[in-house]
Amino acid sequence: MPLAFPFRPAVAYLRRSSLRHNLKTIRAQLVRSSPLHSPRTKIMGVVKADAYGHFATQMLPQLEREGITQFCVASLEEAVEIRKISKSSRVLVLGGILHWSRKAIDIVSKSRLEVGINDMASLKLFLPHKNIKIHLKLDTGMNRLGIKSDEWSEVLGLIKKSGRELEGLYTHYASFEGASFRNQVLLFEEAVRWFENERISVRWIHSENSAALFSKAKLRKGILSERGNLVRPGISMYGYMPSNFKTSVNLRPVLQLVAEIDLVKRVHTGEGMSYDHLYRAKNTHDYGVIPVGYADGVAKSYASRLMPLWLDRKGKKKGQLSICGAICMDMLMLRASRGKLQIKDQVVLWGQGVDQLVKTKVADPYELNLRIAKRIPRIWTE
Repeated sequence: MPLAFPFRPAVAYLRRSSLRHNLKTIRAQLVRSSPLHSPRTKIMGVVKADAYGHFATQMLPQLEREGITQFCVASLEEAVEIRKISKSSRVLVLGGILHWSRKAIDIVSKSRLEVGINDMASLKLFLPHKNIKIHLKLDTGMNRLGIKSDEWSEVLGLIKKSGRELEGLYTHYASFEGASFRNQVLLFEEAVRWFENERISVRWIHSENSAALFSKAKLRKGILSERGNLVRPGISMYGYMPSNFKTSVNLRPVLQLVAEIDLVKRVHTGEGMSYDHLYRAKNTHDYGVIPVGYADGVAKSYASRLMPLWLDRKGKKKGQLSICGAICMDMLMLRASRGKLQIKDQVVLWGQGVDQLVKTKVADPYELNLRIAKRIPRIWTE
């Protein structure tokens, strides 16, 4: 079938069926690991960095349709954009600001956003603003953002004195296995217990990202099993796991980068192709040109490792292609080992069915779709 965008035939297809499948897998994992979660555990979708390159303006309505009504982002600017898309969902600003201005606080209040408190100064600043819901971030070992354990006693005193409730208490794990992971979990459990003993009301307890959620690390049943009631999946919603995650998880990439062959060019034996003639034809052959290059996110380093999937114009699989010569800014050249390339044949660069970049660790799954340029339209399909 022809691509949905007819002028420059290069499209990032976003598949609803894959998104639904991934959310089903995440929810099944919550049930499977129920001893470590409250039965009422909710999903807070991570949609920072433009929903990991999937375009948040398009991703958010799809997630809401699947029952996700809580989201988190990295910055205030991202949160404001999310609020424009969704008037009713809950939006948490995880970071991005450590020195809040009056203007920024006003924007948070007017936009009905929730704020992650990452340091003592921010806590003191936001405690008087009782109309703004705050999530307190504890640094349990990441040593990035969050309040470290030697300040927790002071934090408890300030919160008790203010009479405020906390909307959330959370942390972020540096890894998903081994002693450091276990130590972070135990320290967070200790903090949760401490806050409960001091009778400070906390609505949401959350710590698990995708890797922690699916980790098979053996953790003892503790306070998180009784009170942990929110998880923050990011990369897994979009169909991937971190590249160093060894356990297989049943996920499907939501995004599939597809282009059409724009031109078929005959190159004769010995002739060079593309810049610096890094590739020379060993025999006379027809080569396909597609309008996708490194400006679109197909890095030059992918040339020798990426084997795109070749489909005819009706979508029937014909084989794999190899990239020939240097990847250019706006296009690249392809060769089929057998068969005849035709104009409007389709080329799947990555996504479902083409995952060797991630499997061979040539590309990091977090970066792969983030690099796709905005000039590549995102089109939703079933």
